[in-house]
Amino acid sequence: MFPLSGHAPRFAVGETLFLSSTPEGEGPLRPARIEASRPHRGRWLLKLDRIGDRTQAEQCAGAYVVIPYSAAEAAREEGEFFLHALVGREVRTADGRRLGRVVDVVEARGAPLLEIGDPGHARRLLPFVRAFVREVTEEAISVTPPAGWEDI
Repeated sequence: MFPLSGHAPRFAVGETLFLSSTPEGEGPLRPARIEASRPHRGRWLLKLDRIGDRTQAEQCAGAYVVIPYSAAEAAREEGEFFLHALVGREVRTADGRRLGRVVDVVEARGAPLLEIGDPGHARRLLPFVRAFVREVTEEAISVTPPAGWEDI
């Protein structure tokens, strides 16, 4: 399993995870308790109580391992954000000028990129890094884009 979380206690023996057919955990969720776990080359190897043999494991191939949003939110540290939750937020300059909304978050090698735009207007990408992002609230993101960025 390739974790999208750095929160190691989430994979502790006895914890309950859910198997889903989508990364968002939509549709039916199948609970599974962790019987054994260990990190291995940037992944986690898990033994789940509901998977007892190879046939059952093959039936779960491609499944996503998810947790309830409340559990993820509780493990989130100060200054950490769920990238998908940034979509739709208004983007403003430090002086309050509106630049658009986050249309998408593009995961890139160096840093995630906020795709900012509005219907009928050009879209621009801005790295989601401290140098440009001043503040993130539930409603909006305050940014200081680099010189010339708005002219692109």
